[in-house]
Amino acid sequence: MKRALLTPNESNQPHSSLGMRSLTCAAISGLSLFAFPSVLTAQPEVKPAENKEPAKEPAADPKPLVQKLENGNYKIGKITFNKDSRAITIPAQTNIVDPETFLEYLLVHLNGEKVHESLLVTEADPTNLNLALKLLSYKESPELFRVDKPDGTPSDKFPVVAEDIRQAARFSIEITWKDKGVERTRPITQWIQHRVTKKPMPDTPWVYNGSYIHNQKFKAKLTGSMLTIFPDPGSIANYPGDDRDDDTLWLPAPNIPAEGSAVTVTLKPWKK
Repeated sequence: MKRALLTPNESNQPHSSLGMRSLTCAAISGLSLFAFPSVLTAQPEVKPAENKEPAKEPAADPKPLVQKLENGNYKIGKITFNKDSRAITIPAQTNIVDPETFLEYLLVHLNGEKVHESLLVTEADPTNLNLALKLLSYKESPELFRVDKPDGTPSDKFPVVAEDIRQAARFSIEITWKDKGVERTRPITQWIQHRVTKKPMPDTPWVYNGSYIHNQKFKAKLTGSMLTIFPDPGSIANYPGDDRDDDTLWLPAPNIPAEGSAVTVTLKPWKK
């Protein structure tokens, strides 16, 4: 069964850095004109009022969104990433392991809309994955989604994307798990099998497309979709294979860990 793809028309307008600088300068000027003279001018002594309740302890500062760890590692929510290797690690667990169940998604949030079609699930927030990719300078590429016609239906044309953007949008995905106490790591494609040939999915890069904003909400956050086999522009990243439009091709490979097994998903820059 093949499905037509709809591509949302979204644009992100950057904030004006000039405006921010103007506001900053105005704030500094305000301090110079008003704060400093009041400090330099002698002020009458103010005696503390009596019979006042003791001052309350100030509220603790909230934890920063991105926490710095050791050795170039950072953490955002449940996701960790390294600024040097540009690797991103996501804790997850196996979900669909039945070799007769078709897969359309590789990784979704455990409360997402597509749990029934995903190989893996995670508690990690899709927004945090998107932020980690941006902080590590991965670039969004819309190359996998057809350009809309004026009437809103998909055409047979795809966006033209510069080669440097295409390359910066690509990453590999590895899966790490424990097999009888022994840690093993494989390309995630070895856990996905073609229905007809029974061969693993080709070792291919995945393409970061970055989801989109719909009605002022981040689509990947709404649906929980993160890494996708069957094309989904609302997901964070997609499989780019030529057969991606067929949702009856890919199945879980036999003998993968049982449903609910803990695994780690690792994204790394694609190397040819």
